[in-house]
Amino acid sequence: MRIIRNRKSFDLDNFLKKPLFAHLSTMSEEGPRDSPVWFHWERERIWIIGITSTDSFPKRIQKNPKCTIGIFDFDLYRGLVLHAGFRGHAEVKSFEMR
Repeated sequence: MRIIRNRKSFDLDNFLKKPLFAHLSTMSEEGPRDSPVWFHWERERIWIIGITSTDSFPKRIQKNPKCTIGIFDFDLYRGLVLHAGFRGHAEVKSFEMR
């Protein structure tokens, strides 16, 4: 995915290190699908763990890698909403815990 930094109004790296949910949007045969997911930000990449036996988004990505990710942080007390959005192509890779 490409990171567009020209409209950056906050520290993206610090924002993406927070324990926030992301919304992963992928395409299905019925149209767009949205999946709330946990993510990990590392080396300017968003990593998402999906279990192919129970999660449907890895299969959708394998069929059509075009997707978007939206990440929001809403601070009610400060009246502040931060958003980072990404568009691009995802890739499904195997993951082994050590």
